[in-house]
This record gives sequence, C-alpha cells and structure tokens, in this order.
Amino acid sequence: MLKDCIGIFKQKFAEAGDALITDNYTLDPGTYILVDLQGQIIDQKDVIKNKFERIGFDDFIERDYLSKLLDMNKPIDGKKVIHSNNFLSFWIKKDNLLPDNKGSTKLNPDIINNYYAILSDPRLKYKGKSLEIYNTIETSIGTPDLQILEFCKTWITEHIFSFIDDPKIKFDKTYLKIFFMADLSLYRQESQRYFLPNIYNTTDYNILIDNQIFGLPNNNMGMNAKKPYLENKTRIKSKVPYLLSTDDVYMQKKFFDYLYNYANQGKTNVYFSTDCNDPDPIYPYESNRAHTKNLNGYFLRIQKGKELEIRDYDLITGYSPDLDQFTIRQAILLPKDARSDLTYGDSLNLKSVQQLINTTFFRKFLTTNYFTDASDIRLNDFRVKEELLRCRNGFFTWFYKGDARTIKNLFPKSSLELIKNSIGNGHFIKAIEQFNVRDGFITYFKGGTSMADQLVSIREGLREKINSTGDHSIESDLEYFYAVGQITNYYQSKSKSNQPVYSTVNPVINCKTDEKLKDLVKRLFLKYNYIIQPSRRFGNLQSMIFSYKPDGPIDSTTLIAGYLSQNLLYESSKETKIQEEKTNVK
Repeated sequence: MLKDCIGIFKQKFAEAGDALITDNYTLDPGTYILVDLQGQIIDQKDVIKNKFERIGFDDFIERDYLSKLLDMNKPIDGKKVIHSNNFLSFWIKKDNLLPDNKGSTKLNPDIINNYYAILSDPRLKYKGKSLEIYNTIETSIGTPDLQILEFCKTWITEHIFSFIDDPKIKFDKTYLKIFFMADLSLYRQESQRYFLPNIYNTTDYNILIDNQIFGLPNNNMGMNAKKPYLENKTRIKSKVPYLLSTDDVYMQKKFFDYLYNYANQGKTNVYFSTDCNDPDPIYPYESNRAHTKNLNGYFLRIQKGKELEIRDYDLITGYSPDLDQFTIRQAILLPKDARSDLTYGDSLNLKSVQQLINTTFFRKFLTTNYFTDASDIRLNDFRVKEELLRCRNGFFTWFYKGDARTIKNLFPKSSLELIKNSIGNGHFIKAIEQFNVRDGFITYFKGGTSMADQLVSIREGLREKINSTGDHSIESDLEYFYAVGQITNYYQSKSKSNQPVYSTVNPVINCKTDEKLKDLVKRLFLKYNYIIQPSRRFGNLQSMIFSYKPDGPIDSTTLIAGYLSQNLLYESSKETKIQEEKTNVK
C-alpha cells in the first residue's frame, strides 16, 4: 500500500520536482545567516518556534532542505556537533558555542577541521558497500569543488566564535545555521554526495541484482539484533523485510520529506485518491478533520517524531462524509426543566456524529486521544476511559475511513455500560441523552423499529393498565422490563438517605436472572413500604410485575428505559387524561 501511495506522489513529483516539498517546508527555530562568496553577510533572520515562515526566507528554504541530515545517526561530523551535510552550510546548536565551567566549548577547531576534511574527501568516511555507492556517485557528479570548500572552511574558522558577541543573536537551544550563497545546483550536487551513500538503513543488507543496488530503506525501519521479528525468514539470500533500488529508495525519501512537512504543520490525516480524474489526488488534513468528499484510495495517519512516523494506514473504499438519515429522536423525554445541547430530528453527517459521540459519551476525550498512550489520557472516570480505549479504534476507522463494521457491533454494548455508569454516578440527564443517542446509532445501523417507537406503545399500554380497575397482566417481555425500571425508579425516589444512587440501582440494571430481579424488587419494597401510600396505580404495577415470567433473558436496555422515563406513578390525573386522549385520537 505504501508503494501505491508513493506512486501517486511520484506523479506529482514528476511535474513539480522539489518544489512539491519546499513549498510547504518548515524551518527549524533559530538564526539563519546567508554569506556571499566574497565573505559578506547579506541576510540574517530569526525563525520563531511553531511559526511557519515563508516570507523573506526564499534564499534559505531550499538550501536548508538540501543540507539536512537524514537522521542524527548518519552525521558527517562523528561528534554530532555539526548537523549539516555539505560544505556550503554549517549548522550547530547555539549553546554549543558557549563555554562550559572549564572554559571549553562543544564546538572546537578539531571538529571543524574534521568536518571539512571528510567533505573534501568522503572516502575518509565511507567503507565497504557505502564506498562502492560513493564511487558510483562521484563518477556521475565529479569530485567536490575544493576551492569553494576551502573558502567556506576558512570563513567558518575565522567567524564562527565571534557570533557569541553578536547582540542580535539570542543564545538558547535553537539552531545557528550558516549558508553560503552558492548556486542551488551546487547544493543539489553536494546533497546527493551525502544522501545516496547514506539513504539505506545500512549498507550491510545491500545486494546487487542485474547491476542495480537494492537495499533496506531507512524510513520507519530498523534492523538489529534486538528486532529479529523484522526479518523475512522465508527469503534465503537476504532476511530483510523488503528491498528497494537506489532510485526507488530516493523517491521514498522524497515522499517521507513531503509528508514530514505536513506533520510539522499538524496535518496528520493524509488521503490519497485513486481517481484518475482527480486534479490533486493528495489531501492533507489536521488531526481532527476528515476528508470532505467521496473518496476511493488510501489513508495515512502520520506523526512528527525524530523522523516521520506512520501511525496508521488503510485502504479506503466508498468513503463518504454524508450519512443517509442518521437522526436522533427522544426515545426518552427529558424532564421539562432539563437543559440539553442535543438537537433532535435533524439528519447528521459523519463529522456531526463524531462531535455528538465525543461530547455525549466520552466527555470530549475521544477526538483528542485516538492515538494517545493509555497512561497519558487524563480521564479520571475509569469506566469512561476503559470504554474509550475499547472503542476509539473502531470510531476512528468509521469517522476517518468510512468503515463502520467494527464500531457498529462494538458500541451498542459499550454505550450501554456508559449509560449504566452515568446512572450510577447520579448523572440522570446525561444518561437520558446517552440513551437517545445510542438508540439513534443502533437504529441507523441495525434498522428495524427504534426504541423511540417501541416505548410509545409500551408506555401507553402500561399507563392504561395501572390506571384501570379490574385485573390486568403484562403482555410482553419489553413491557415487563420497562415496568421493572419504572418501579425501581419509584422506590429509589423514596430514599431519604445520602447513599449514592449506585447502591440502589446498580444491582437491578446489572441483574442476570429474573429470579434475582424479582428478589431485588421485593427487597426494595420491604425497604420502602413504610413510606409508600397505598394506591391503585402502585398496586396494579407491583402485582403485574410479580405475576409475569419473561420468556427471554434480562433486557437491560428496556429496563433502563423504564428507569429513566418519567414515572407513570407520579403522573397527575390531568396528565394521564391528556395522554389517554392523545391515544384515542390515534
């Protein structure tokens, strides 16, 4: 799949070249100095941390890109004090110029001399297969221009330590980067002199096939004795996971450089379109944004680290940001004085559903923690955190890749646990909101009759029975469990203690057998009967519950619906009459 993404990038790179990378290039924080080949400083600017600089930095951007080390394990300077890769640039951390308690500095004349000695004759650095690669490059581009190299070395030797006294330079842990005003073609040539011998993870794995060098790329890959699981055990001649030619590995480097720019800007979601008619097939988005159009192709989740890291990748088929009739209805009505931010009845798109789930169930911790280490998620409620960790990958796959197969099977159970958690913590209104959103979610994916419709008839039938004289009985499991939820709510409302709701309700909503459920209802009656005023409604409800035996297992969802719904035992005669009139009209 990575190969396919690189193929899409390669088409764009063929048209734009390095401009495809440098147009979005991010400079490191620090001081940038440009010196002409007469030795005069012609430009000096500062880059501020976390600020994407372009205006006024045209002379620096491409030179900076061409002078970067592949990584800090592949420096020209073996002491890792100088961080540039060619004699036309000289990069150091500013604090490496400052003397320590003994008066010595990390940067010293020996390090400078050794840096330029290697650049004047790279054979001092390369051996074995690396030397073979370098010899091939030198045959193509020639030897270093020693005259310009010596000029750069002399200038650096004479001036570098004088910058300590420059009042315009703030000495901190940012960079001091010095560039010489040579032609960009010379920068490109010298960057190749560094890049190509170092571009493989290690030349130990290089092999020659039909006069072409193939080896292990360096991006997101490492092989050593501590990682034997990365070896390809079925390959006889070479155990490396995969091999790339020099041309392919160079293009892969460009691809990772291109993505690294976006990671620097916080654009961590990158979509690749396979539509031949798409004028711009690569779409980068910030971490909380998904693609805004239909798409078939690929998805990469990237992150800035010591190098670019690909945290997630997938094939995208039939992605659409729109949903067909995903709506939220009031399966359970909120109390009249309750405030809610939920919008009922409107058809929602994928982005809106993500915000809804994030806010309603996960206290806004979901969308910012899709890839956060569990130990770094500062969420105090253990149950919410547990369900977040259980569901986040499924939600990310749905919201950002359009694949809902995992979450549509996982979330109904997980959301029920979160509703129980809200009830146990006394968050009654939150539990109602969660129930309504959950019902919308299940109805969208599973189809059939929603709880919003089922509860209307259940509630109407139960209302009629508890308000009537004569004998009545519960007619279905749904009606039975709803009734148990109603009477549990009624008993709990009679409590005058400061005990948390959890101690009363949790055993009921987590009960596994009907025998145990009836026993719990009986215990609640014995606990609160002293304060219950005898009434026809209560008597009818109680007797119907104890005389009914369900056919199926405990239905926690309907039981919770009964518990959260406005209690029929507290309806005024006027309210009951109004509801009965509505029923008769229907």
